[in-house]
Amino acid sequence: MATDNQPHPPGDTIDLNDEAAMRRWVDYFGVTATQLEEAVKSAGNRAEDVKQHLLNQGSSAGAS
Repeated sequence: MATDNQPHPPGDTIDLNDEAAMRRWVDYFGVTATQLEEAVKSAGNRAEDVKQHLLNQGSSAGAS
């Protein structure tokens, strides 16, 4: 759960076809669009799964 100094996730799923949503997820996770796309392709579009995948890859992934 996010606290006041942690951002809230932009949603529960990630839609790679929605450019505005992708920018929000890129900012939230602190990754590039390419990293986000690869994570979604590997882990699926559930935000929690993508976050875990990015954390396993060594990314900041939304500062847990």
